Amino acid sequence: MEHFTTIRSLIGALAISMNLINPDMQHHHEQTAYLAFQIGYEMGLRGDDLNNTVYAALLHDVGSVVSPEPESLQVIEAHRHEIAAIGAAMLQDLEHFETVAGIIALNQNSYQENLRLLDGLQCEEVCMDISQAIHLADVVTSLIKPGVPILNQAKHICAAIEQGRNTEFSPKALDAFQRCAGRECLWMDAALNPAFLLFFTGDIRTVSLDETVKLTKLMSRIIDYRSSFTAMHSAGVAASATALAKLVGMSEDECKMMTIAGYLHDVGKLRVPNTILEKPGKLTEEEFNIVKEHTYYTRMILMGIDGFEKIADWAAFHHEKLNGKGYPFHLGADELDTGSRIMAVADIFSAITEVRPYRDGMRRDAALRVMWDNVASGALDGALVRLLEDNYDAVDAARERTSREAGARYFRSLEERRT
Repeated sequence: MEHFTTIRSLIGALAISMNLINPDMQHHHEQTAYLAFQIGYEMGLRGDDLNNTVYAALLHDVGSVVSPEPESLQVIEAHRHEIAAIGAAMLQDLEHFETVAGIIALNQNSYQENLRLLDGLQCEEVCMDISQAIHLADVVTSLIKPGVPILNQAKHICAAIEQGRNTEFSPKALDAFQRCAGRECLWMDAALNPAFLLFFTGDIRTVSLDETVKLTKLMSRIIDYRSSFTAMHSAGVAASATALAKLVGMSEDECKMMTIAGYLHDVGKLRVPNTILEKPGKLTEEEFNIVKEHTYYTRMILMGIDGFEKIADWAAFHHEKLNGKGYPFHLGADELDTGSRIMAVADIFSAITEVRPYRDGMRRDAALRVMWDNVASGALDGALVRLLEDNYDAVDAARERTSREAGARYFRSLEERRT
């Protein structure tokens, strides 16, 4: 499928997902991307360079998801170099994101730090220009005070930024910013319209279904890196669901859509605090109510992506049950199609068989007992569980291989941050 969705639509969903991680940073990433785009354009960036500016700005703090709790802007600033290094490592082996990874590695450096890298031929001039545009935009955004009329802040922010000329900020980026800053609309857009900024700055080119699979793999890493408890879960669900989809006879395109749904089924969990995700004992009613929200947010985010209507259902309905006693939509058997039923099976199967910090995964017999108990209670589709049982080794091997790759990548990134 050559024209499945658009880059702008995917990146917009990614921005919303990033904002879920920390409510205190609401719209920070869109604001940074918007200002970086404006600065970059004024610096003469065009085409792919300008698109990469938007992507890298939206993802400039992505390394902070490895933290046990969401970090404030102040904490991120204090650890900005290590966060940049982790973010770059998360992206560097993803196709089409190699350049973005390189920009993120530089974006928290001062102008003088990047100059030394440029002199040592360790970075390209265009990457330094982009990283400086993002760095400057990031600082400007952090200086904006909510609740204070933005035009009354502009002069003071410009003066504060100017003090970093030739040290923190490159004169090229700073001159471009000062030219932009003379337009009142720039400040009002940044402060008042962050939800719509990507409509004016994002890349609108269409992407194929195959490319969409690759791009959503990036989002799955952000989801899973939130916690050691979920370090390999999305990858395992995607592999299990895709294997079952093939066995049940879904088309090749539908199987790819199932992979995407598996990658993104827990995107709403970015809103759930790690203290709840990693709680060793039983959750309180209040805590479980917070967990119940995650599939609602998953559907809200995915429904905003062009062409994702069916994927949104498959991903968001993984806690629904055939007997209507699931959450949060309480759908019944007649409202849950095959894709939604597969996702529910894949989610439980992956959760009980994957290795987590506090336990080993279940072996075949124990895992199948759990699956059949869920059939008996009216939660899962018995025909799909029978299909899983008949093809257990193949499905589990796909899950195990993909999960181990994801888990190894997570723990490597965590160790890099600790050292």
